[in-house]
Amino acid sequence: MTAQFLPFSWSMQAIFWSALTLVGTVGMVALTHFWVRVERLVWVVYQWVILMVGGAILTDLSIFLGWGEVLIHLCPLWLGLSALGYLVTGVGMRSRTFILTGLVHLLAIGILPYVGSWQFLTTGVVMGCSLLLLAEMQWDMRAPIDYDLLTPEQKQFNQEQNRLRQLNT
Repeated sequence: MTAQFLPFSWSMQAIFWSALTLVGTVGMVALTHFWVRVERLVWVVYQWVILMVGGAILTDLSIFLGWGEVLIHLCPLWLGLSALGYLVTGVGMRSRTFILTGLVHLLAIGILPYVGSWQFLTTGVVMGCSLLLLAEMQWDMRAPIDYDLLTPEQKQFNQEQNRLRQLNT
């Protein structure tokens, strides 16, 4: 949304947002490392790393090299990358919540031509609200894996989380 409302140069924004993307990506890998190993979903984290770093590189190159065709499609690009990430995550986790979130992002791409000059705001609202809802809601996923790395307490915690997911679906 900064691209919509703040008078910062795109070059400065590219540097700032790329740095923030890298910090967020490293944080995601660090915070989810144990859980994704247990759930055998490391590949899901790798696909997010590829999507986010690849998107940041493509965005930065388009800004610094003046690739107009990419620049005019930044909103659909990022909604599409996010949609792909959510859809793949949904398939990997067998989660309707993530698949639905991916579909919302795809629908938002279809809406962009109708919002005119408000594309950056629309993209920011869709992406921000999705993240907020995913952070605050109990989402569904497949049953937990009984993995030998887990302590009895962690196995019990997994079973409790699964029970809570079943109550919410």
